Amino acid sequence: MNRSASSLSGLARMLGCVSVVLVMLVATGCKSSEPGIDPAEMQSLESEISELETQIASMERELSNLRQENSRLRSRLSDQEQRRGETIEVLSTDLFFESGSAQLTSEGVERLVDVAQRLRGEYAERVVRVEGYTDDKPIGDRLSQRFPSNWELSAARASAVVRHLQWTHELAPNRFEVVGFGQYQPIATNETAEGRSENRRVRVAVLPAGQPTTAGE
Repeated sequence: MNRSASSLSGLARMLGCVSVVLVMLVATGCKSSEPGIDPAEMQSLESEISELETQIASMERELSNLRQENSRLRSRLSDQEQRRGETIEVLSTDLFFESGSAQLTSEGVERLVDVAQRLRGEYAERVVRVEGYTDDKPIGDRLSQRFPSNWELSAARASAVVRHLQWTHELAPNRFEVVGFGQYQPIATNETAEGRSENRRVRVAVLPAGQPTTAGE
């Protein structure tokens, strides 16, 4: 978006310069004591100038629209970051959780060491939001007693991350909020195994500085 706006702005400036040069040529031809530009050529130049001015006006309108769209998108991004925070880690549940459970694998435990260090260091004063997601496959009979739906599974995995960060790394529990989205916010298609794998994830984010937890709202 910014690149398109910059290109249009540059082209508009270039066409503006061409227009000025053409005007000067016409004026020079009219004022010269030597035989000037003949009327047909003058008319052609004036037509070109008019066409260029029309193009410039059109590009300026498009540039204005692009700037408005850019501003709107930035505002939406800012609103989303205010609400859901800045992502600092996305954990693939295929790698970091035991199959069909909310139990962290050894790889998951190891990855959370780095996450805990960042939350204790560069994000020490920030509220931490942990979100769980699944694919759209229903919970099988074997697991339905423990997880009646993907809501429970996604929330349980997000909660497992928070418990580990609290109990193992001694991060204050009042810094955290846990959200389970189930299958309802996919980032890839659920029609393929690869897409479903991408959708099975836990997102760790930090809310903007000074923003309190939304828990209890």
